[in-house]
Amino acid sequence: MNKLIEDAYKIADKNAVILKGNIKISGDVNCLLFAHYCDSTLFYKRFFKISKDVLKVNKIARKNLKEIKKLLKSYGYKNIRTKGVFSIYGDLRPLAVEAGFGKWGDDGIIENEKYGTNFLISAVFYKK
Repeated sequence: MNKLIEDAYKIADKNAVILKGNIKISGDVNCLLFAHYCDSTLFYKRFFKISKDVLKVNKIARKNLKEIKKLLKSYGYKNIRTKGVFSIYGDLRPLAVEAGFGKWGDDGIIENEKYGTNFLISAVFYKK
């Protein structure tokens, strides 16, 4: 593992990341993926608790992405894009599967052996 990925994973560990991955998309485009624990109980069963938890995870994930972006800039990367847990552009699930976060479930949700479906995904795409 290279120094950049090591440093990024250290930051992620400080920000309560439960799953981490790094994949090459194409050419010189790379992607760091992160998963934060979040109960996947259906919203309508415990609406207020789940809503509060999701917003808390979003705040932590945004902090993690901000710190990772700063790290990438310090390594000389200029073209950096982040996708938070509420990102409406693009589906991070196929990338998370490729990064080893889990396998596709019958319902189209990624299932991890340890965490089940109890996580939200964020990502940083970067190239020189």
